[in-house]
Amino acid sequence: MKNIPAIIFLIVLLSAFSCKSERNLNPPAGYFIDARRGDDNNSGDAKNPVKTITRMNELLLGKTSSVYFSGGQIYEGTLIIKDGRGNDKDLVYVSSTGEERAIINGGNGEAIRIENCRNIKVSNIDIKGNGRKSGNLTNGLALVSSVGCTVENIRAEGFQKSGLDLYDCRDIRVKKVYALDNGFCGINVMGSGLRRSGNILIKYCKAENNAGDPTILDNHSGNGILVGVSDSVVIDHCTATNNGWDMPRLGNGPVGIWAWQSNHVIIQYCISYRNKTSEGAKDGGGFDLDGGVTNSIIQFCLSFENQGAGYGLFQYPGASDWSDNIIRYCVSYNDASTTEGAGSIFIWNGSDESSQLTDCRIYNNLIYSSSAPVISYENASAHENFRFFRNIFICDSSFFSGKNSGSSFLGNLWWNPKGNR
Repeated sequence: MKNIPAIIFLIVLLSAFSCKSERNLNPPAGYFIDARRGDDNNSGDAKNPVKTITRMNELLLGKTSSVYFSGGQIYEGTLIIKDGRGNDKDLVYVSSTGEERAIINGGNGEAIRIENCRNIKVSNIDIKGNGRKSGNLTNGLALVSSVGCTVENIRAEGFQKSGLDLYDCRDIRVKKVYALDNGFCGINVMGSGLRRSGNILIKYCKAENNAGDPTILDNHSGNGILVGVSDSVVIDHCTATNNGWDMPRLGNGPVGIWAWQSNHVIIQYCISYRNKTSEGAKDGGGFDLDGGVTNSIIQFCLSFENQGAGYGLFQYPGASDWSDNIIRYCVSYNDASTTEGAGSIFIWNGSDESSQLTDCRIYNNLIYSSSAPVISYENASAHENFRFFRNIFICDSSFFSGKNSGSSFLGNLWWNPKGNR
């Protein structure tokens, strides 16, 4: 009799688990695709999946719904969702079923294109292209003119442009994306106007071995994570490495993680290391706030052993004014190992107007270099009101190169272990 309450509790607990298991047996609503057992004459529900992406796209033209790929299989083609509308409580999903991920092989084209959509979530899926030099001509996952979408836990590789490309998108979350072996960029964010792309979070992502786009002969390629013409973007706990080594040109080059012509960009808790540029070219650095960047911060980041500068502060001709930016609580270790003229912190102003490169605070950083200067001023580096304070600079050679036209220094610690000046 004394054990009856315990027995009743156990029965209730088992019933609860039984009910939960039974509920989980019900498949989610949406379309299903299975390359092995599917048939394009099927309706596309869980019991009657279709076989090809071509047929899935036809179903999506009639009605936008979630798409579930049977895991552990390869699907050829480009999944296209246009004008799809989920809501906050009922997202439209693109994902895999089962324990393994599905792979979408875009071949020479995109693997997934989402355009003019709202509240779409792409997760737990891999996308592949034929390779940046083997026929592919596109991005991997293109998210265009869309709002409230999430890209999470995907691997994007083998695309000539970017593994993940966001254009004119707002309120986007990008998490745990591994972008590798692409051409132009691992993850690229771009807007047609400053406020057309923004409120974007990029977190726990890695961009690796995005070596260069063989078709871009007049500008940089081979970047890790890049933000341009955007507002309010956070890049958090991300990594960029071994990018940029096969850019097919000389001149301005790639950087691991950087922003240009953007406002309110925060790059934090990131690591950018051993990034490269083509032999004899510029850049190949760790981090960069480039032309037209305003009100932005790089903080709590680590840059090491990049061929170019650890932290670039650049203004190119034609960009809007660069101002009110911060570099703080960061580390640079043996950067600027190869690129001519670069330093751990590198300042350049291609406009040659000091009023276009102004107001930067660089403080509480630890900078070490065994060979390159810790601060380098390009021949064209006119700038105003750059304040260096409470930094630790350790250098085995010269602390500076170039001419300082607008920097002040207060309360920094300078140490040359070899006693050289």
